[in-house]
Amino acid sequence: MRSLLTLLLLSIASVNLMAQTQPSNEIALDYTYVHTNAPPGGCGCFSMNGGSGSYAYHFGPQFAAVIEVGAVHASKIDSTGLDLTLTSYLGGPRFYYRRPHARFVPYGQVLLGAVRATGGLAPANSGGASSSTVFGSALGGGVEFNVSRRITLRVAQVDYFVTTFDNKIDGHQNNLRITTGVAYHFGKR
Repeated sequence: MRSLLTLLLLSIASVNLMAQTQPSNEIALDYTYVHTNAPPGGCGCFSMNGGSGSYAYHFGPQFAAVIEVGAVHASKIDSTGLDLTLTSYLGGPRFYYRRPHARFVPYGQVLLGAVRATGGLAPANSGGASSSTVFGSALGGGVEFNVSRRITLRVAQVDYFVTTFDNKIDGHQNNLRITTGVAYHFGKR
């Protein structure tokens, strides 16, 4: 009985020690693809490519706060010769569904912030320049693969990426954003 109690206490202590040494910070670099309907009326859809970087602070194994900066670009849109660059500044919570010893980890997130459009297709702001900054959000999730304790591959992340540029019709764009990349975890909790 005494050895069983000792074994139980050692198990609890080792789990607590492992929890304290798990990384609490994460930086990530990602490739980003956006399928957008930016032009006014109908779809007029086109593709944009770019990347993003993010920082996440993990409060525990199930929850993190995320800050993300990204940019995507398209040129010669619909053979008009016009281009468009969207730069996003988003932040919010990310929720993980972690199981013990699982290498694949699904997650969901809600990111809110600002999106800036520049280029020939960008809606003009009140000053007449071809740029505008509006509210934007990304609602979605993905799956990560834990390569090691420090390295995670973002296998796929899919977001409903909403922007609210004035397009003279409905004032919002429903975009699809797909991201893949790699994250590095550091620090101790």
